[in-house]
Amino acid sequence: MRATETKRWLLWIALIGAGFALTYLALTEVLLRREATQTNNRAAVFAGTIEASLGRLDHLPFVVANDPMVEDALRSGEADALNPILADFARRATAEAIFVLDPTGLTIASSNFREALSFVGQSYTFRPYFADAIAGGSGRFFAIGATTGRPGYFVAEPVYGAAESIIGVVTVKIGLDALDQSWRDSGERILVTNEAGVVILASDADHLFTTLGPLTEADRASIAAGQQFLDRPLDPLDLQQGLGNRVRLDGAAYILSEAPIAREGWRIHLLTDLAAIRQQSIVAALTLLAAALGIILALTGFRSAQLNQALAVSNADRHKLNAEIEVRREAEAELRKAQTALARNSRLAALGQLSASITHELGQPISAMRNYLTAEEIATDTPPGGLNSQLSGLVDRMQRITSQLRFFATPSPETAGTFSLAAALIAAGDLVQHKADATGVSLTLTPPDQDTLIDGDQHRFEQVLVNILRNGIEAAGGDTPAVTLTTRRDGGTVVIRITDTGPGFGPATLDDLAEPFMTTKSSGDGMGLGLAISSQIMAELGGTLHASSAKAGAVFTLTLPLAEEAA
Repeated sequence: MRATETKRWLLWIALIGAGFALTYLALTEVLLRREATQTNNRAAVFAGTIEASLGRLDHLPFVVANDPMVEDALRSGEADALNPILADFARRATAEAIFVLDPTGLTIASSNFREALSFVGQSYTFRPYFADAIAGGSGRFFAIGATTGRPGYFVAEPVYGAAESIIGVVTVKIGLDALDQSWRDSGERILVTNEAGVVILASDADHLFTTLGPLTEADRASIAAGQQFLDRPLDPLDLQQGLGNRVRLDGAAYILSEAPIAREGWRIHLLTDLAAIRQQSIVAALTLLAAALGIILALTGFRSAQLNQALAVSNADRHKLNAEIEVRREAEAELRKAQTALARNSRLAALGQLSASITHELGQPISAMRNYLTAEEIATDTPPGGLNSQLSGLVDRMQRITSQLRFFATPSPETAGTFSLAAALIAAGDLVQHKADATGVSLTLTPPDQDTLIDGDQHRFEQVLVNILRNGIEAAGGDTPAVTLTTRRDGGTVVIRITDTGPGFGPATLDDLAEPFMTTKSSGDGMGLGLAISSQIMAELGGTLHASSAKAGAVFTLTLPLAEEAA
């Protein structure tokens, strides 16, 4: 049974585990596809944000280059008055710096002239943006500042003098620190690479100025010529391409979405952590599993309630059936008891008819025999019983038998009057005391502490006591043969207990002993009518008679209702 239960539980656990795994995989796939779509959209948004950030000051170098004060400063070489004006322009435009370079690449004026790392006096001929602008074009370049060490995006425009000659260059540096900080605050993992694959912007500062892969010699030469990243080693990232859009960065799994930034040929890489998606899948799978289990438990509870209701009805029917069976058993027991009583009464009725016939037929012959013996004793002047003691004994025995049979042959007298239990005990004791003395049996009778009255015929009750006491005296044995009678009151009844030191009556019951002619005595010592007569008398008095065998001897218990309880 336990093995079956264990297998059943293991099967349920396996089914639940399989259901959870399938649900988790399905939800993960759905979430991955949704996240890939959303990531692509976010990547495009970030790319547009970068495009706007880079292009927001495209007009400023051109505006500054056309200011007469800039042309005057380049022609005269006196640029001190220009510095505050450039500082005001930079503050208003939220540019990191605005500076003016002469045709040799030397900075003659700058908005950061007050700072320790001012651009004033620095030469930037090596920067590609200067070369493009001095050649008459627009310069665009991302690099780490050679003076400040802060990365930025440089936009440059030429300054034209008379006869459309280029007399200098105006450069605006746009700082991107705020953009990096907004990415870090959003929790997104973002990389922006240039056309060579160098990470120039990143939400994680540790990824700045690394590469997606090894650089070519041409790329390294170009970067070194423009001093774009100064002395940065430009080491490759720990980036591994997986299936589809899956990648691993620094050992963690991500979904990769990319979007181009058209201005410079840059590219934005947006990475979404798979751990968060998997966690969402686990939570969703557990939620669905809990909901399914809840539904199953609810259905199970409903089914269990139905079964319990059916079981309750079945139990009620079973209890009802058990009650009916018990009533039937009681009725059958009462029927058997009634049948037994009827059979006994039938036997007693038959015995009464037989007794009437026997006493009628033998009564006169026995009386005649006794008269003849008496007449012979008178004629021969012989004391009573002296003529032929054996014959006289046989006549006496025959007389006793017919007297006992006469009890069954005559109707029971009506119970009338009230007698004292103590008086009945004393009278019965007097009748059997001579027999006890003759056989050496100790006879002890203990009357009740208070006067106890019983409804009925005292002489018939004395007959019961004499019969049981005589049987006890005849059966008593051992070193100190004794017969003891005790009384006690129990509510509305009185209980009389008679014990002897004899051998008892073995496996026989009172029902057996109360049958007429049933006796445990040897042949010739009794007819077995004493207890039958005693049972009949106790029934007439409204009492009971019980018998049992003790460890040493027999115990008879007589129960009679008191006179005030007899009604």
